[in-house]
Amino acid sequence: MLDDDGDMLNRIREALEARFDVEIAEQTTADKMGGHASLRVYWRLHLPADAPSLNHAPDADETTLIAMVLASPESAFESAEGPEAGEVPEELPFVDVQRYLASLELPVPMVEHVDLEAGVLLLEDLGDTTFEDAYDDIVSSRDVPSTPSPDTDDVRALYHRAIDLLVETQSAFVRSRRRDGADAREQCIGWRRAFDRKTLRWELDHYLAWGVEVRSGEELERYRDDIETHFESLVDELLELPQTVALRDYQSRNLMYHPDGARDSDWVLIDFQDALRGPVVYDLVALLRDSYIILEPELVSDLVDDYVESGRDAGLEWCDDREALHRAFHLQTVQRKLKDAGRFVYIDREKNNPDFLEYYGPSIQYVDTALQALPGWDALRDLLHRVDDSLEA
Repeated sequence: MLDDDGDMLNRIREALEARFDVEIAEQTTADKMGGHASLRVYWRLHLPADAPSLNHAPDADETTLIAMVLASPESAFESAEGPEAGEVPEELPFVDVQRYLASLELPVPMVEHVDLEAGVLLLEDLGDTTFEDAYDDIVSSRDVPSTPSPDTDDVRALYHRAIDLLVETQSAFVRSRRRDGADAREQCIGWRRAFDRKTLRWELDHYLAWGVEVRSGEELERYRDDIETHFESLVDELLELPQTVALRDYQSRNLMYHPDGARDSDWVLIDFQDALRGPVVYDLVALLRDSYIILEPELVSDLVDDYVESGRDAGLEWCDDREALHRAFHLQTVQRKLKDAGRFVYIDREKNNPDFLEYYGPSIQYVDTALQALPGWDALRDLLHRVDDSLEA
């Protein structure tokens, strides 16, 4: 149970005993860091001074680890959400994807120990600085009160580093697929499961159920058929886009700054257990339409252009058509942010966690902005304005 600190600490001790010994487990202290929508909770572990050196940090002044505690040992094998939830893969998805990314020399945390019985993973400690923290530091350093999205050279440079890492990651996926062909599916669960029609529609219906009906307290009847017709057209276009592995949560809270010199990148990927095949723009949308950092449309457009330019230089074929890439970006924004909005209400009502509700409005506004940029999608925009009172009149 993730609401019982004592239970979690006992499970962490079990994992430490399995990795080290009873004495080290008893001497280790733990600081609770936070959770992820009741699916997992993270703790920072301070090991005693005489603990063995870790594989990834032999010369560190202090020996620390991050414990990822799952809701239950069984839940370690379940997808976080979606129609595939409950399906049991052959291996823990986090470990499966981490190994694949590491094999491609992409920056991921080291896995020190996996204890399936306890439902605990012991991971490399990457510190506390997220991409969101770096952005906030830029904002707070301004001499004048900050706007929601300061269009400064520093902000664009910060995002350009994240875009370069995304291009590097997608280029590695392309090389892997070209090299190994169909065998690439065996290397990583991210190639074997996909954003198919069922999954895409589940996420859109999740918004209708929670973002509209539950949130308003009224049944959606009058407009349902028309909205679902547009959703089907949206899914049709998304399924026609080029596909690659999407890490799914490539956003400001899931990139950690950790310049230890052992990696080519100072930014490290930390949330990838739900990776699957999806549209090539999916992770770009996750980054630039992040619920936690609001960027002005003009800056977003410039950053999409930066991605196109970097992608062309790296040989990503889908970056050859700038206009098509921008359209794909807006289409994916509609689908992803509607899902996010519905998810925030679901987490509040079902998980008793209202922390994400403040991001509902920005997510829906992203959808509105994207629909305005898409010729031929005015009808869906009008329907959403009719059923969602968070949209501006």
